[in-house]
Amino acid sequence: MMSRFSPQYARRGKRKLLLLPKVGKSHFTGVAHKIHQLEKQLSIFEKLIHIGKYHIGKEEELKEGEEKDGLLLRTKLMSKQNLNKYKECIKADYNRLKKELENEKENYIKGRYQEYLFDCVQKNNYSDLIIADVVYEKEKKILCVGEGNLSFSTLLQRELRPCQVVATSMESPNVLLRNCGSIFSKNLKILESCGGIYVPEIDVEKIGEHFLHNTFDVIIFNFPFVLPPDDFIQTKWNIQKEKLHSDRNIFLKYYKKSEYLLLNRLFYWLFKNASLLLKDNGFLHLRVNDKYLTCDFSNTFSLSLVEKVDFSASYFIYKSLRYVPSMMNACGSSSKGPPSWTKNVMFTPRGKVFRSFKMGHTSTLVFQKGGNDGSGGSGE
Repeated sequence: MMSRFSPQYARRGKRKLLLLPKVGKSHFTGVAHKIHQLEKQLSIFEKLIHIGKYHIGKEEELKEGEEKDGLLLRTKLMSKQNLNKYKECIKADYNRLKKELENEKENYIKGRYQEYLFDCVQKNNYSDLIIADVVYEKEKKILCVGEGNLSFSTLLQRELRPCQVVATSMESPNVLLRNCGSIFSKNLKILESCGGIYVPEIDVEKIGEHFLHNTFDVIIFNFPFVLPPDDFIQTKWNIQKEKLHSDRNIFLKYYKKSEYLLLNRLFYWLFKNASLLLKDNGFLHLRVNDKYLTCDFSNTFSLSLVEKVDFSASYFIYKSLRYVPSMMNACGSSSKGPPSWTKNVMFTPRGKVFRSFKMGHTSTLVFQKGGNDGSGGSGE
């Protein structure tokens, strides 16, 4: 198919090396190093439910405080039936909610990014948006990095036409078909038939060389993870293979140390290349398991944290649109470890993944290019 992005990336075999400009270090405030300590904000979907004053629990329970209120709401959103009711309420009352926001803006908005989200609601029809943890609009250029089964990029392209979505993966299509099964091939067909682009075998480290700079409105990376190979662990920590596999606790210790080291490298390249590829004031949406919030976010180049949002409730919104996180979709198994370890480790065709991944403890980190203007936001 003819790509609307064809001038903006070099296909494999015809890759043109681009000189990467020098980018200064992050102008993050000191709080950037303590993202795990920052308070999570409610999703925009949850905020609209509160603004609409829709029933979410018994009256006496709601009087116990906002924290209890939020817990009740997230529990409700786990039900497909309740989620659909909330969607219908927001859709039916959309104009009323707009007017409420316009009249009581100062009561609902906390920081620059929330103001941007509510402006999106004010300026668009309900059918032109996906409202969840954040807002996605039509007619935006979106880059989805590290896609596995293509379910997230596909839902964006399908729901937001004429949105322009480019999905990339580190793996080849054959590997993803083997790992993810038919869900990959089905999503690829839908993505391309709706006008999206899929570019395989692009590593995060090299992604800045494949597209023109200042191209995208939004870049998305959902739940990145790494699989440290044994030889990396042995070399990095100077530990013999026999010792590494003789004791499960030793293996876990060095595996996790290696995992954090490789994730820090991945985040470094993500921020560096996102700084190049995003338009001015464009956004990076990084969704992570909360245990990775202690990773090194000290160098984000020209990006600044503007919001930390709880993702757990919003997952069910995306799930209703057929989003399946790749870590929940890997099929098959292979392992060189003892069978007794399988209770703690998920074995995929590409290696080991520890099963401490829980959707209930996840966050969406929103970074903006040139977004640190001192005007507020949860990251400042």
